[in-house]
Parts: sequence; structure tokens; C-alpha cells
Amino acid sequence: MLPRFLTSSFPMERHYFLVPKFALSLIGFYPEQERTLPVRLWSFFNFFILTYGCYAEAYYGIHYIPINIATALDALCPVASSILSLVKMVAIWYYRDQLKSLIQRVRFLTEQQRSERKLGYKKRFYTLSTRLTFLLLCCGFCTSTSYSVRHLLDNILRRAHGKDWIYETPFKMIFPDPLLRLPLYPITYILVHWHGYITVVSFVGADGFFLGFCLYFTVLLLCLRDDVGDLLEVKDIAETPSEENEARVVREMEKLVDRHNEVAELTQRLSGVMVEITLGHFVTSSLIIGTSVLDILLFSGLGIIVYVVYTCAVGTEIFLYCLGGSHIMEACSDLARSIFSSQWYAHSVRVQKMTLLMVARAQRVLTIKIPFFSPSLETLTSILRFTGSLIALAKSVI
Repeated sequence: MLPRFLTSSFPMERHYFLVPKFALSLIGFYPEQERTLPVRLWSFFNFFILTYGCYAEAYYGIHYIPINIATALDALCPVASSILSLVKMVAIWYYRDQLKSLIQRVRFLTEQQRSERKLGYKKRFYTLSTRLTFLLLCCGFCTSTSYSVRHLLDNILRRAHGKDWIYETPFKMIFPDPLLRLPLYPITYILVHWHGYITVVSFVGADGFFLGFCLYFTVLLLCLRDDVGDLLEVKDIAETPSEENEARVVREMEKLVDRHNEVAELTQRLSGVMVEITLGHFVTSSLIIGTSVLDILLFSGLGIIVYVVYTCAVGTEIFLYCLGGSHIMEACSDLARSIFSSQWYAHSVRVQKMTLLMVARAQRVLTIKIPFFSPSLETLTSILRFTGSLIALAKSVI
């Protein structure tokens, strides 16, 4: 059975950014988290661990490129995700006030949608957001844990065959010799293991924000669609609408136009906050997947399992970005079609003009604008094709 927080019976409002809040609160980076001194110190400690881990992994991988390419790739593959998670961590900290404002405003707007039909939309998309981000958290957790399990099992097998224990860390890193010898080795091992989990919760928090905002904006657009359709509905088309009723419709249409404009503004604000995170993610995703597949070809035994899990985790990240972007675009297109299919022609000229202007605005599909592209399922297809080309090129070289 699924945990209760993954089911539709879980209180709806508690679904709101449930997994990103849990993940980022673990390392002290959730925007709504109270910035007490212990939280500040804890967040700085996690930032230092992640930063040094990126440096140590990159140094190790570059050092081993002329010596052993398989060992070098074993270090460089996870360091790409670690560096990207560091970028996401810094971006969340830098834009913390803007993110906090967005979180609170979107929460307020969604709480206003209380009809039975709108509550159905909220339950559907809130639960979907929680389930997908939890899936990403599980994939990341399994990936990070698999590195430690692989190292431990390798050394257990070595000891079973009478060989010495190799004092290395789960992720290939360069450390001063005293840190890789007893009695400090267990502490170094634990910190490196925690470095892997910091990487996971950083990208889960950032990716969960992106997916969550996209799905919550989708809810707002669907609710707006229903409100416009209900407002423009008339019982008898042949009957001339009264001036009093048309004046009411105009007032309500003005409010709906303002809501539509606010959703568009919030989308633009989200684009400004997420641009570094999303651009960095899509630029590196093909390289990470390609490198992971190369590692699968070069390694055997437990190494294959580690990189299969790793590839699934990175693929899940990309899918969530593209799925969120596609939901917004589809909701905008559906809004335009539904408004145009409503009974707007049965109202006064002023209402007709307002309706057609809203249709024209809705046809300008809202997207999370990133330089060179926008996240969508079409973008996912292009990334997978490019990744396939990289893999084919690498196989021909090998």
C-alpha cells in the first residue's frame, strides 16, 4: 500500500510543495523556513560539504583521465550532478525572497478555488505533484545509496578473499592521506555519504519547485476556464440580455482578465527565478545520461546496477521538467478553445471584445522561458535523440 501522503485521502492543502519542503528543510534552504542561527550554520555546513565534494570529485576525475578512463568517468559522472545541485542550491538561496513570495501568492490564489469541480482539479494535480517529486526523491536516494552499497560490498568481497580493505570513499574523491586512514576514515566516509544526500535533496527541492509551480498554474488556468464559461453561459440565446446583467458580466470579466494577467505575470516571475537552474539542468542532462551509459558499458557487476539507477534518476528529472511545461501549454490552449466555444456571442459588444481579447491572450501560450528553448515533451524527445547520438559516437570511439 502507498503511504498516506501519496493518496488522495491526504489533506489537500498539506500536499502543497510537500516533498520540496521536506527535502530543502533537511539542509536548511527552504524559503519559508525561519532563518535562525542554528539553521544558518547548518545550511552553511551543508553548502561547504557539497562545494568541497564537487572540487574533490572533479580533481579526482581529471587526474585519472590519462591514467584510467573508466575510473575517471566513475568520478566525473556524479560530479556533474553534484555541480548542478550546487548551482541549484545557490540559486534557491539567492532567490529565496522571490520564491517565498511566489509560494505564498500561488497558495493564496489556489485557496480561493473552492467549488466541488475546482477541488477536484486541486486534488488531482496536488497529488500528482507529490507523487512525482517523491518518485524523484526515491530515485535520487537509491542512486546515492547504491554508491555506498557498491563500495561496501566490494570491500566485503575483498576481505572474504583475504585481500585488504581499500580505504576509499563511496564517491571517488581526492582527500589528504590522514582523512583516508583510521581513526578519521569513518568520519570522512560518513561526510562523503552525506554529500551524496545533499546532492539529492538539492535537486529534488529545485525540480519539485518547478514541477509544483507548473501544476499549480495549470490548476489556476483550469479554474479560470470554468469561471469564464459559467459567466458567459446564457439560458436563452434569442433573449436580449438586460443592461443590468451585462454590467455585472463586465465587472466579473474584468476580474477574470486580471486573474489571467496575474497568472501570466507569475509565470514570468518563475521564469526569472528558475532560469539558471533549468538552463543548467538541460545543458548537462544529455552529457550526464551519455556518461552514465558509457559507465554501464565499461563496468560490470554492481557498477552496472549503480549507473542504471543513476540514468533512471536523471531521466526522471528531465521528464518532470518537460511534463510540467507541457501541462501549462496544454492548459493555455484549452483555455483559448473553451472560451471561444462559450456563448460569448450572446452578450453585448463590450463583453464580446473582452472575450476575444482573452482568447487572443490565451493563444499566446504561457511557457517557462529559458534561453534557446522551453521545457516540453517535444524538448524531451530532442534531448533523448541528442543523447543517443552521443552514445553512438562514444561507442564508435571505444
